[in-house]
Amino acid sequence: MSSVDVPSVGDLLAERYRLEEHVGGAGGHRQLWRGVDVLLHRSVAVVLRSPGGDDAAPTMTAAVAASRTHVDSMVDVYDAVDEGRFAYVVREWVNGSSLRGVLAQQPLAPTHALELVASVADAVAALHDGGVTHGDLHPGAVLLSEDDRVMVTEPRNEPGNTPVGDVRALGATLYACLTGTWPRVVPAENTGLPDAPTDEWGRTLDARSVVPAVPETLSRLTGDLLDTGEAPPSAAELAIELRGLAETGGAGAADGSPAPRKNPLAAIGKNPIATFGSGSTANPESPPAGMKRLAVIAAIVAAVVFAGVVTSALVWGGGDDPGSNENSLGLTGDDASSSDEGEPADENTEVAPPEAAELSAEDLRVVDPPPGNRTELEGVEAVIDDNASTGWSTDTYNGADFGNLKAGMGILIDLGEAREVTSVRVQMTSAGATVGLLAGDEDPGDSSDGDQEILDSFSTLAEPVEDADTNVELQAGGTSTRYVVVWITNLPPSPGGYKLTISDINVFVR
Repeated sequence: MSSVDVPSVGDLLAERYRLEEHVGGAGGHRQLWRGVDVLLHRSVAVVLRSPGGDDAAPTMTAAVAASRTHVDSMVDVYDAVDEGRFAYVVREWVNGSSLRGVLAQQPLAPTHALELVASVADAVAALHDGGVTHGDLHPGAVLLSEDDRVMVTEPRNEPGNTPVGDVRALGATLYACLTGTWPRVVPAENTGLPDAPTDEWGRTLDARSVVPAVPETLSRLTGDLLDTGEAPPSAAELAIELRGLAETGGAGAADGSPAPRKNPLAAIGKNPIATFGSGSTANPESPPAGMKRLAVIAAIVAAVVFAGVVTSALVWGGGDDPGSNENSLGLTGDDASSSDEGEPADENTEVAPPEAAELSAEDLRVVDPPPGNRTELEGVEAVIDDNASTGWSTDTYNGADFGNLKAGMGILIDLGEAREVTSVRVQMTSAGATVGLLAGDEDPGDSSDGDQEILDSFSTLAEPVEDADTNVELQAGGTSTRYVVVWITNLPPSPGGYKLTISDINVFVR
């Protein structure tokens, strides 16, 4: 660790958390870093505050409370350390997008807005039960993970925050979900959304006046939550009320009151997002769509075609946004939108969204062509166990190019039959590898000769990405193939040399 107050890339905190990339926050007061837990070989987020000591005490208290919430919609907090000159909270690294990014494209349908905010309210209620407040609720503090979770970032719990203030912020978040704007009657740093429209006296217009499709009952509830003259419910009570109202699409019962829910706790932790567009009354109990599908639907509704994909979206949930564009949120790849100048698609034609291929251990094997000695074949099944703390590792080499001993190594994936492969997502514990995709129609055999034939005969499915991030999504363009090889030609630095651990692989197909 360097002696300066603000750590830098490569520093090792608590002899365990290596800082890989400064993601958000300027100066030294509050920063977000992408790091690696070198003991468990998993990506983590490190939220660093300077100075530590008494100034950081509320943050440390909140981190302890968050680690004990055991609510699906709160990010997992792994560690909290106060070193005096600075303090830091270590939490899970979330792949996905922010609610802010979604609302910038299109407001949510009432049903899905209600279910989403109910999940956020679950996390807030758990914090309040633990004696702390969140104090920083807004769309940038809500993450939508690729594995279909609504995740609330760790609380700030700054002095002066109150549970009532958190509930008001929940109401403002609901208003933002319905209208795509933020009511400034609830102060928040850098929501990334335009101000809500106001009347001639400066009062926030009700949601129904902004989006006529918002049901009257839901609009009235949102207005009550923002009205400082009205005593709000607790966060727990609000979560139940929102889910009851969601069962009617936000319209409430015939008498205008929210419909009661027979089992108000049944849906806690579910991701409510399934479709976009105002006025939808899709069944909230239906299976949620994955985040990749969510991004596609959002783009269609907003008439925007994205040229790239989200590959490693850890969203800075605090107020210090490092920039104004999407890449400041941790988005990588070609995320700039562009117009589709081709012929418009038939409105009656639906393109099936990609889905993750179901894989078993028998569908995987390591490819180690000569002069590789095939001693690194064990443990490959760990890349499909959905556990970021396990994975398959190469040996340690004395050079990034496998010590100049061989052309590379890979993991062969058998899809069982020819499938249209749209992309392959690879999660690694360290950044810096060079990784691409190969494709073929036959497996020539699990042997040195077979591996050499793969190297000689398989075609390039995705060009190698150099100096890849820990999470990379390789685009396959919808090519039909049965066999895919995640092919590694350069290894990242590791203690004692160069080594790569792949923790997860997902193949997306149609």
